Amino acid sequence: MAAPLTISQAPDLVDRSMQLVFTKASEPDLQSPKYFNTRKTTDYYEKDSSLSGLGEADFVDENSVIVSDTGVQGYDKTYTQNMISLIYPFSWKMWRFGIEKRNLNNVAQELKNSIARTKEKLCAERLDNGFDNVTSYTHSGQGGSKSITVTGGDALNAFDDDHTREDGGTNMNNYIYDGTTYNLPFDYPGLKAAHRTASLMVDPRGNPRPAKLDTLVCKTGSSVYYKMVEILGAIKNGKIPESNDNDASGVPAYKIVQLDYLTNASYWFAFDSSRALSEREGFQFVESQGAKIDPPNVVYKTKEIQTSATAIFDLGHNDVTRSWVGSRGTSANPTD
Repeated sequence: MAAPLTISQAPDLVDRSMQLVFTKASEPDLQSPKYFNTRKTTDYYEKDSSLSGLGEADFVDENSVIVSDTGVQGYDKTYTQNMISLIYPFSWKMWRFGIEKRNLNNVAQELKNSIARTKEKLCAERLDNGFDNVTSYTHSGQGGSKSITVTGGDALNAFDDDHTREDGGTNMNNYIYDGTTYNLPFDYPGLKAAHRTASLMVDPRGNPRPAKLDTLVCKTGSSVYYKMVEILGAIKNGKIPESNDNDASGVPAYKIVQLDYLTNASYWFAFDSSRALSEREGFQFVESQGAKIDPPNVVYKTKEIQTSATAIFDLGHNDVTRSWVGSRGTSANPTD
């Protein structure tokens, strides 16, 4: 645990000649609710599963037996609540003559911001570690490292070219793929390939179930982001992106979600928000307690004052295969 903030570490806070003292810290731009379905729970853990629909009806000859069919159980996923927390300690002199006197009571807001930063980072890490059969990754925090499992209900990562279909049929792919090349970089052909990939999605019985991509995701300020803005402008103007031709665009307009905490600047993703932001499929953020400021604690032996914030949640996915597509932007084949 960090030692409490003392006057010797921040003497300006008690210096009467300092008329203004500001708090300078990042203010996280909350993007995770735009691509994770967020829901509340009161349970320590939740599990979800599914049941497929039926196949196709068939012809029946006279006096013949009608074919029968049943649904197929889908994959299970368990979400177990984890707690994140942070303490901001002060010596009693610093609190009395520095923080309290200068009304720097945005300590509470900064603690909430710290919780928000961790949430945003954890969500973005699911995309950063979403490829190439990665089953877990190491999250680094102030308190040390933690191994986090990232597999879904089918025991595979979010983006794969051989997602197992529930009825044992042909495996499914949600790497962005144009029929020849996987992991296309973001441009107009890549965007069309994303829609092609989504159009080939099927339900657990192999019936066509194409997704309608309407939201794109990338790293904040990356070349991919600026290209997304340029192509979107052409689409909205009724032009073919990256072309001097005056024909209309072959793909619809889209929303853009840019992530501060996504580390891979070439990665890009697209999803169907009508599916991905539902409890049925897509990335899930299951929360039993949002960021909450805990009651202050006084250490009687030293009069140290401790303030803290806590949040309790879990995140992950059971099935994103039918709502998301993704690309590393390298034009490389998937790694098995």
